[in-house]
Amino acid sequence: MSEILQLTVTGMTCGGCENAVRRTLLKTTGVEAVEASHAESTVNVTFDDSRVTPAVLKEKIEGLGYEVMP
Repeated sequence: MSEILQLTVTGMTCGGCENAVRRTLLKTTGVEAVEASHAESTVNVTFDDSRVTPAVLKEKIEGLGYEVMP
């Protein structure tokens, strides 16, 4: 079943940052769509909750050097 995870992500400063987050998350099994905005410090991920967890998605973003706010 698809869910949408809305995250506040700090550290993104440009379109390149948005693209890095999109590319990384879209390579993750279970991720269906990603919208990232550096101006709003947001990342919205549509994913299949039977294939990937929110914790994994947060780890992928943090692995790029960005901070996911609680």
